[in-house]
Amino acid sequence: MNKLSLIALSASLSAALSLAAALPADSATLRTDATIEGDTVLLGDLFDDVGDKAGQPVGRAPAPGRRATYDAGFLVRLASYHQLGWRPASQYDRVVLTRGSTIVDAERVRDAVAQELAGRSEADRLDVDLDNKLLELHLPSGQPATLKLESVTYDQVQGRFSAVVVAPAEGPEQGRTAISGRAAAIVEVPVLTRRIKPGEIITASDIGYTEVRMNRIGAELLRDADDLVGQTPRRQISANTPVRARDLQQPQVVAKGALVTMVLQHKSMMLTAQGKALEGGSDGAVIRVVNTMSNRTVEAVVVGPNQVTVARPGAAILN
Repeated sequence: MNKLSLIALSASLSAALSLAAALPADSATLRTDATIEGDTVLLGDLFDDVGDKAGQPVGRAPAPGRRATYDAGFLVRLASYHQLGWRPASQYDRVVLTRGSTIVDAERVRDAVAQELAGRSEADRLDVDLDNKLLELHLPSGQPATLKLESVTYDQVQGRFSAVVVAPAEGPEQGRTAISGRAAAIVEVPVLTRRIKPGEIITASDIGYTEVRMNRIGAELLRDADDLVGQTPRRQISANTPVRARDLQQPQVVAKGALVTMVLQHKSMMLTAQGKALEGGSDGAVIRVVNTMSNRTVEAVVVGPNQVTVARPGAAILN
């Protein structure tokens, strides 16, 4: 404000104070802070003890949730016009009016966005974060704190969205604002609840769940607990760590170097012999076994603990 403006303001306030000095003794009382609900500021919103003049309109109310300040100069002129017995104690007297409101806050908006985008994603849920974290829509008091979304866009690859928030959800529109933000797709994946070493068999009681962002899971990350049950780790797996398919294998029922029973079923004849496993294998795996009597190596199928079957005599191969 320039010097001339300050001089003019001072002169105006001095005139208002001079006018106030001619008013009757204090009969009205200034309300320094007040909250109103309607569209119009009334005389009774600014002053107490004004009798039947309280309902006199004096101006338009601020927008819902906003404030308006009335300084001493304005209040003196207002008191004079309505013949109120009030005069300011100093030039710093003022009234601050706040318009009451119903608030649609950021949390309510995030919930609406998550619900809207849920049908556009394979995620178990969406972690929504608004760019404007302090977002609030102020509606007139008495309006429901509801909203609807328009013009919604969602890029699943980038995890970004934009929309227009309209409130309330039904009836005349009272508020509208554009929003944008991030919507990270969250999925639940099975994890082990304890550290498990190779050779230990994973059971259903060993499995819990944790949430991870979908853009951080690879193609091999297991999402079904059934894919873990009955398996054993290839290497030690720590607790609460998402598990990949290559981290697991079928439990070995034949260990490398173990003595096994070799079974040859040929027509109505069944022959057995003792062998030594040259490699370990799980149920159904094909491994090499050496006949301990003939020292011949054959390929055999693991059919149980330390038991294998030989398909045919021609399957034998020499060392």
